[in-house]
Amino acid sequence: MELEKNYNFRVDTGAQNENHALTLSALQRVIVTSSEEHLKNIGLDVPRLMKEYGVSWILLSLCVNIVDPIRSGELLSIRTWHTNKKGLYYRRDFEIRHEDGTLAAEAATFSSIFDMESRRLCTNEKVLELVEELGEGKELFDANPRVRIKPEELPSVMTQNVMPSWIDALGHVNNFRYGDLITDALSDEKRAKIGNLCRFELGFTGELRLGESVELKLLDEENTVIAAGIRSSDGKPAFLSKLVFN
Repeated sequence: MELEKNYNFRVDTGAQNENHALTLSALQRVIVTSSEEHLKNIGLDVPRLMKEYGVSWILLSLCVNIVDPIRSGELLSIRTWHTNKKGLYYRRDFEIRHEDGTLAAEAATFSSIFDMESRRLCTNEKVLELVEELGEGKELFDANPRVRIKPEELPSVMTQNVMPSWIDALGHVNNFRYGDLITDALSDEKRAKIGNLCRFELGFTGELRLGESVELKLLDEENTVIAAGIRSSDGKPAFLSKLVFN
């Protein structure tokens, strides 16, 4: 089984904002796309799992340390591997390098297997046996599996209806959209500083579905932004996030 793999990602204009900095959703895409490619190569990709077992990988959280800002137009090299398993939760690490080989960022994701019918984490032993041979690799840095925030303490900034174009094959808002939601809630000053982002944490705490709206709550401090998205259906958080700037 291919336990580790290198991939490339071209930073085109669609991955950049007006200040030529990599957007939050593009940063998510670098990470998630590399993960999906690796899973496809080892036969554990989402289409196969959905078709044969009615389950899918689901991203629970991600954490990124940006060492050196990613540049416009460059071809990134991404190395990824499965790191470890704790219960039903799987960690994967990523090493992202500039075109010249120097380190740009390190990332980690925490995922699990999601049962499409029950809408809960999968406990089917036959399915879980498939991922037992993923192996174990080195943890690159200390990554929090969950962002710790008290949403009730954050000021409300905006409310957005969930749009049909946001929904993915799992029937809920695709994880890339959360980066866009956070960006839309940022102040002009913080959006201009996205190129100076040094850490991005994003934790998914509940599904966002079509027919709901999400209230964006945000605390904007000098070098940190704390954000949360609250579901209209039950008043509970759909996501929690933390951005740290140089």
